[in-house]
Amino acid sequence: MTSTRDESTIDQRWQLWLRPVPKAVGEARRRVRSALTGWQVPEEAVDTAVLITSELVTNAIRHVGSRHLVHVQVTDDGVELLVEVSDQSRTPPRPVVAPSHAEGGRGLFLVRAAASGFGARHRDPVGKTVWATVPRSPAP
Repeated sequence: MTSTRDESTIDQRWQLWLRPVPKAVGEARRRVRSALTGWQVPEEAVDTAVLITSELVTNAIRHVGSRHLVHVQVTDDGVELLVEVSDQSRTPPRPVVAPSHAEGGRGLFLVRAAASGFGARHRDPVGKTVWATVPRSPAP
């Protein structure tokens, strides 16, 4: 991730650990929205970050198993938001082509379409972090 910003800008960080249960997705959405609203992030960027959080947390919960926590972190550097979701799985995210009648399977396509940047990295000693960036304000 690269950005052009004044180095005197202090990043704001927020994080949350979640049990991998379905209701955790709604909790993550609500809490991310609350944090970003408190940071006075423009509504469009908040909505995009919440959508991305929802999709990434859903994927993590589906693939991590019930014994491991999922970590969500959002960073605001004044120029863009960085949404990161970490889990214990080493398997990198892979978009799949979902049949038109399927109710799911399009999450990573949504994330890629909504985000200005997207990727994944291994975590030491175990797991991975999937990340996406969102401009704080629309491009001129």
